Amino acid sequence: MNNRGLVKQYVIHLLLIVNCSLLFVNCSQKLDPDPLPLTVKQNFALLQDNPQFVMYFNFKKMRDTKFWEQFISDSLFSSERNFGSFLNILKQSTGVSITNGIDELYFSNSWIGDNALVVKGTFDRKRVDDYISGDTLYTKINYPAGITVYKQLETNFNFYFKDDFTVCGSNYLKQIENTFGITDTSQTGLLKNPETVREIEKIKYKENLWLISTQKLFIRGIFENFSDMNSQRSGKLPGGESDSLNFADTTQTESMNELYSIYKKISAVSFSLKMTDDLEIIMQNECEDNNSALELKNRMEAVIALAKLSSTLSGKKPVPVIKLLDKIELNVFDKTTVLDAKLDEGDIREIRTQKLF
Repeated sequence: MNNRGLVKQYVIHLLLIVNCSLLFVNCSQKLDPDPLPLTVKQNFALLQDNPQFVMYFNFKKMRDTKFWEQFISDSLFSSERNFGSFLNILKQSTGVSITNGIDELYFSNSWIGDNALVVKGTFDRKRVDDYISGDTLYTKINYPAGITVYKQLETNFNFYFKDDFTVCGSNYLKQIENTFGITDTSQTGLLKNPETVREIEKIKYKENLWLISTQKLFIRGIFENFSDMNSQRSGKLPGGESDSLNFADTTQTESMNELYSIYKKISAVSFSLKMTDDLEIIMQNECEDNNSALELKNRMEAVIALAKLSSTLSGKKPVPVIKLLDKIELNVFDKTTVLDAKLDEGDIREIRTQKLF
């Protein structure tokens, strides 16, 4: 049997193993997510009612971890056009930043391009007002009841102090105005979207950082990105490639396309992080039924296995991303397919050396 035939046989055996492994999944397991704090849920009223995604950061708790001390800094958000520039304003005018003083951040974005930002912390409102009053890049919009909205003219970003501990921001002035009368008992904003709130409650880790989307087009984009990454990685090298490597890459591309094709069966995708000395990353895919969850797990395992096979057949030293595939575990909990990766200090340093993030 020639080399290509051996590779085909290996791939077939590999896929059979992947498929057969599904027979041993304990589908009755429960994911046991963290509870959603009431104070966090109350702040959902300040976000849009139908966002394409929602993000939450608890900087106060993350700052207490060894992982934060080693790898996180204010520069993490400094290049972000909207809330990155806003956080820089707070830092320059008051000294308050994600490493000192800002406790929580909520961010959501809608399909029409407007966003909503809520920042919790301790702020010196007068110092901010004095700072902005002396900067020609900002203007003020005064409303009744002593409310002042600050507008950054270059980015068209608006924000105001709802109280001494809460700042609301948006690139859409109407979104800001909608928050003026909201109280802790208001049932508005995202709280008017019980479907998304229910999906948030299913997120495994809620203490440090999480992101969620229930929008089909956003979910489709996630799987398209996986497909694009696969296409870029498997591009031909100078001088051509062997038949065996071409076959493995072709098989992986087909598996990636099959993975992408089942996004329609997914009702929500979420990512959550747990920071301690190390970093645990969870990706949850809420499917329409248990069979869909099993199928998704099957496709993900095939893509991971074939990516590692393709790297092995290339004869080159595995890139950090390929090596990290060994850290991934895939499980099914009822209708949820869960990808779990635990990264230690060495893993993170190797990734950062390669400038992957």
